[in-house]
Amino acid sequence: MKTVVALFVITIVMYSIYYDLTIGTLPTSSASSVFSKDEWVSPMPSEFKEDWDIPSDPYTLIEIKRGDTVISILEELQQAPLPVSIDQLLIDFKKLNEGIKPEQIQIGKRYKFPIYQ
Repeated sequence: MKTVVALFVITIVMYSIYYDLTIGTLPTSSASSVFSKDEWVSPMPSEFKEDWDIPSDPYTLIEIKRGDTVISILEELQQAPLPVSIDQLLIDFKKLNEGIKPEQIQIGKRYKFPIYQ
C-alpha cells in the first residue's frame, strides 16, 4: 500500500513539474490589443520636448514573452549588430521605462524599446 501511495505522489510531482515547464503557472495578460513589433511610436513633437523629460529617440512597445531579454529583443529588432554599447542600451531602456531595470521586466507586460537608426 505504501508503494502505491509513493508512486501516486511521485506521479503528481512529475506532472506538476512538466506542466510548470511547458505551460507555466503564472497568469499572462490576455488583452486583445497587443502591440506588434511593426507598430512604431513616433517621438513627441519638438515643441513639447523641452517641457517634458521624455527621451527624443523613437521607440516601440513590445509585450514580453517567456525567454525574452532586453538584449535579445533589441537584437531581433535591429536584425544586425547593435549600433551602441550594451551599457548605453541599458541606460536608454531605463530612460524610456521610468527607471525600470532590464532585469526586472515581467512576462505579459509591455515595455518601450529604443530604436536605433
